Amino acid sequence: MPRYTSAYSSFVSRLDEVHLLHRIASTKEKVDPVKMRKEINVFCRAAIVLLCAHLEAYIKEVGEVALNGITQRSVLRTKLIDRFYYHISKDILDGVRDTADPDKLAAKLFEFLTNDLPYWSRTGPFPQALPVDRFNKGFSNPSFEKIRAYFNRFGYSDYQGDLARLLKANYTVTTNMVNHMVDTRNKIAHGDITAVKPPADVKDMIMIIRTYSAATDVVFGSWCKTNLCSIR
Repeated sequence: MPRYTSAYSSFVSRLDEVHLLHRIASTKEKVDPVKMRKEINVFCRAAIVLLCAHLEAYIKEVGEVALNGITQRSVLRTKLIDRFYYHISKDILDGVRDTADPDKLAAKLFEFLTNDLPYWSRTGPFPQALPVDRFNKGFSNPSFEKIRAYFNRFGYSDYQGDLARLLKANYTVTTNMVNHMVDTRNKIAHGDITAVKPPADVKDMIMIIRTYSAATDVVFGSWCKTNLCSIR
């Protein structure tokens, strides 16, 4: 059995472009850190934005691997907690909750009955593929707390503890870096010109985020194998 999921392998592959941006910034820094300061900052900022996007994509993809595994391996629906069903139909259920007009409410309920009723049973496996895009909806800006909450959609409530036990002394610095990366990315996205990191700091960020993703892949994969199905 592979140690990591296909989602993590894809994440590592996509890191190549982040490494490329970092190498360009580092090269320019060695040539003339003062004259090329603006260019260096541009490449470092771009690397951080891409790194954050790739972490977000990895979390969604590893969730997709789990969702596909649930249907492909005919996992019994009795293994899934109630909130899992909510996230399958979240868009329709939220629409029902926020609708007061009788005609619109009836239309929402008919939509639910037509599209989602087959999912809502405790008997046997799911009869069709799960709606990945709908299940992942609402997850963005991958701070540690948002990632923890995302895995909780599956019923994985021990993520934080499992990660701490695996990372040991590196747990705090690793999870803090996740939040720091997201915060820096948000500042860049909102036009904060002071959100600048030198190439050395970007290199550390890349390495730590990769370590975090690998550890996440291990603990989520282990939890899925024990509670749902193998995803590696």
